[in-house]
Amino acid sequence: MQQFITEKVELHQKLFDEMLTRFDISAKDLACVVGISEVMLSRFRRGKADIGTSKFLTMLGAVPEEAKNWYLSQLLGGTKPKTTTLRTWIESAPIEERAEALRVLAEIVAKTYAGSKEQESFVDLPLAV
Repeated sequence: MQQFITEKVELHQKLFDEMLTRFDISAKDLACVVGISEVMLSRFRRGKADIGTSKFLTMLGAVPEEAKNWYLSQLLGGTKPKTTTLRTWIESAPIEERAEALRVLAEIVAKTYAGSKEQESFVDLPLAV
């Protein structure tokens, strides 16, 4: 069991180090935000020290969303964080919100075709929805 824990700690530290490099995140700025020294952050990145859960979560919260998503997906074995598409949002929304979403989409389509030859077929689209 101890070996498993040690391997995971090394992995999360290596991935954190790679994330800072990959996303060009300043270790100096990040250390300042979290309230630790650059030396401590460097030791953490090399697997020589741990910084504690609260400081680690603060650091993770301070990086850009794209970097955080990359880090978590790598740490969790390459799985991607769940994203909500417009389709899944509409399908899971209450009926009133679904109707509103469809009206908005219909208005966008109608405005897109306003002034075109196809305008006549889209004029009443928002009302139809």
